[in-house]
Amino acid sequence: MVHRCRTLQSILLLFLIGTLLPPSTAFAPHQRTAIARTSLSAQPTPRRFDPSYKKKPPVFNKSTSLWEPSDETEPEPYGPFGSFLRGGPSPFLVRVFQPSQYDQAVFKYMAQTSCSRAEAQGNMDAYFNNAADWTYQKMQEANGRPVIDYTQLKLKDAILVITWALFVTPFLGRCGYLIAFGDKGWGIGLSDVFNI
Repeated sequence: MVHRCRTLQSILLLFLIGTLLPPSTAFAPHQRTAIARTSLSAQPTPRRFDPSYKKKPPVFNKSTSLWEPSDETEPEPYGPFGSFLRGGPSPFLVRVFQPSQYDQAVFKYMAQTSCSRAEAQGNMDAYFNNAADWTYQKMQEANGRPVIDYTQLKLKDAILVITWALFVTPFLGRCGYLIAFGDKGWGIGLSDVFNI
């Protein structure tokens, strides 16, 4: 019985570690090669939300294999916390731990669509949050569906992100910890979780 409980605790711990930590890049290609080979656009080229934007897009420097902003490229419209509120923890973590990869994705999207930096950042936040849904949406837009504005911070989405970050995830983490390492195992109650 004790061995079975330890096995269950080990499995639960591995599950929690796998779901709470960001994906590892141990087996990923070197960052320079990854940046040069990324394909962050749907085919055909996505339509812009704001067709009136006319500034010069970033250019690809073949000698450094990096996208470089033009003289007309505007500064970042919002920081990592804005990405957190718009797209959740994934784009926030990419911006904090891999800022050059994030900037390269934004510049590449700006160059491919000739859109503003705000629109490109909003799209990359959506991409890093859920690439499959973002790609599907871009394919639908290319087929005539309305273009979604990812630049606007939606109050409902921001409230959901904050609720999950401050309440739901810590609650589930505490429950998982008590199940794996507590005396009661699966028999925990709310009084155990909240130390009442």
